[in-house]
Amino acid sequence: MNQVVDFFKGLFSTDLWPPRWYCGEWSDFHGWLYITSDLMIWLAYFLIPVIILRYFTGKKDVIKFTRVYLLFATFILLCGSTHFIDAMMFWVPMYRLNALVRLATGIVSLFTVYHLFKILPQAFKQKTNVELENEIAKRIEAERKLAEANSNLEAFAYVASHDLQEPLRKIRTFTSMLYRNNVQTLDDENKELADKIMVSSARMQTMIQDVLTLSTIQVNDDFSEVNLNEAIEISLEDMEIKIAEKKAVISVATLPKVKGNKEYLAQLFMNLLSNSIKFSKNVPFVTITGLVKADKVLIYVRDNGIGMSAEHIDKIFFAFQRLHSRAEYEGSGIGLAICKRIVELHTGRIRVESTLGEGTTFIIELPKA
Repeated sequence: MNQVVDFFKGLFSTDLWPPRWYCGEWSDFHGWLYITSDLMIWLAYFLIPVIILRYFTGKKDVIKFTRVYLLFATFILLCGSTHFIDAMMFWVPMYRLNALVRLATGIVSLFTVYHLFKILPQAFKQKTNVELENEIAKRIEAERKLAEANSNLEAFAYVASHDLQEPLRKIRTFTSMLYRNNVQTLDDENKELADKIMVSSARMQTMIQDVLTLSTIQVNDDFSEVNLNEAIEISLEDMEIKIAEKKAVISVATLPKVKGNKEYLAQLFMNLLSNSIKFSKNVPFVTITGLVKADKVLIYVRDNGIGMSAEHIDKIFFAFQRLHSRAEYEGSGIGLAICKRIVELHTGRIRVESTLGEGTTFIIELPKA
């Protein structure tokens, strides 16, 4: 125990040993060769952990096995320190300090080996650069094929919807002419059949128009600053007759500006307002408010409509999903799917909060201008 106490008391003492130059027979060439080699090794061992730590600092959020990186850097730094002290001992015989540094180096090296063995099973599971590059190449090819398939599907939907409208328009026109020309001679049953043809044709024309709208909404990289109040004003003008018929009250606050496409956003609010007005048993009352949160704008569209139960909330943004029959509420079942498509094209999100019988709130998140 006394030896340990004496060791640490004289840790930096140099009076018990001569400098290394005087230990044995050193020629200038041999001594400086030894010193230069040790200093070169020390310099390399000093720079390697600096590089490791700089890499670690830049990648610490995504890097794996962080403890091994730090242990390895410490081990190399201590190894370099022993070489530096060896070089300095030609002038300052710090044998005690040298022994202590070597002990620390041994302990850290064993910890490093232990952690290397510990992570080996996980390390062997990591994919090599070649494997990752092959996987990325496969994903790129899959995305290309998916984009091509989506493009073909959108083109088909556009052509089909566009080409279907003309014969459907003729069916409505000729049925209407037939009805007017023979209204005096048709009995009640045939009049009812003619009415059903015209109503069904009108409903199908609305559905085709909605499918056409959904298929023509494309990614637009040329987004610009949009005044949401102006976009909503366009929607209100287009819905002027429907609002008047239902005596709806629409309250719009001053909204923040967003980055996007004004025409698409006008379509978004027109569909949301139409939805709120349609699903209301009383006089429709809709409020639109907004606020800025970090780099996002949150828009709240609240109504006093019939609302919906929680089990239906996840279904409403899918095309052709209807919670009510056409006899109760008209529509194609595509309107909210169009809303979701528009919001996603703006790299935003749309969600809904609702209570059955107490109204619905649509919450839209869009990028701030």
